Amino acid sequence: MIRFTKLKSTDRQDLKKVLPLPKPFTVLIEPSSLCNFRCVQCFQSGKAASAFTRGRGHMPLALFRKVLAQLKAWPGPKLKVLKLSLYGEPLLNPDFCEMLKLASRAGVAGRIETTTNASLLTPGVAEKLVKYGLDYARVSIYAPGQEKHRAVTGSRVKIAAIHENLRVLQSIKKREGSEKPFVSCKMLDSYGGDNENFTRLYEDVADEVFIDKPHGWIKVDGADFIGDYYKEGSSAALKDLKKNSTRRTACPMAFTTMAVRSNGDVSPCCVDFIGGTSLANVKTLSLREIWGSGPWYEFQKMQLEGRNRENSSCARCDFYLNDHYTRDNIDGFPVKRLAKPRDKRAGGSL
Repeated sequence: MIRFTKLKSTDRQDLKKVLPLPKPFTVLIEPSSLCNFRCVQCFQSGKAASAFTRGRGHMPLALFRKVLAQLKAWPGPKLKVLKLSLYGEPLLNPDFCEMLKLASRAGVAGRIETTTNASLLTPGVAEKLVKYGLDYARVSIYAPGQEKHRAVTGSRVKIAAIHENLRVLQSIKKREGSEKPFVSCKMLDSYGGDNENFTRLYEDVADEVFIDKPHGWIKVDGADFIGDYYKEGSSAALKDLKKNSTRRTACPMAFTTMAVRSNGDVSPCCVDFIGGTSLANVKTLSLREIWGSGPWYEFQKMQLEGRNRENSSCARCDFYLNDHYTRDNIDGFPVKRLAKPRDKRAGGSL
């Protein structure tokens, strides 16, 4: 299988040449917005009230079936990616494996992914990840040592238990003769010896280990996600962040991505945990209708015209300026070439 870190550069298209897309490349569905970790560099540890803090919960299986039915009814090419995770720990939802089975059988995407901290990856869950054909499991590791792991995550979970969970998953894959799921373990750059320690610790239970780069999520008052994680070493992280920063005007996410929250809210963004970009809900309109709606068109137009400061979440975001996470540059794409909205009934605001 292709390494997870190579997927972004495999068969990559020039987005300017293929816009507007008949459907998104990527759809994220949130099995749960809850998490059993409270990582200091994540909004899950935040105290400020927002649409996220007021709406935490599991996605009901009936709602997941509804979203999947909408995707199956949407004509055109398959999605490139269906990701069964968003703002929470997906394995907290007791229906996660059933969701994976349904998604795999639906055949709506080229690959199915999830992101997990692997603390809840029991042998029973591991069996089903292999059986139901999860393609990629991206595993978030927060420190190679127990003391720092506990300080970062606020959890009593042992890193030895996470390692054992991954070992069991690999043994099941080997027993079944399966390459799937491809396990990609990642940790934020420590700018020090922890990088090597992390690699040594997980290279025997992962198909790939890699070092990820910091970002600050949507900025909220009273939170310093990078500073809280790196503390006295934050200057190296901020320097790296600046090094990877671009001068883009438009965020390309609204042109390629749909994110469905556990309550059915739909956004063109996978980092907006405060909810400023929620434009509709799948309980009232289908994903196809939302993609072709007036609010979605206006959101795309706002990006191309450099007016993203008009949106409460976009105004606090610099994620799209990070070339480690965002490869596409659509600055200069003419608004007149956007697909005109088919349905102006969708709710939501900019």
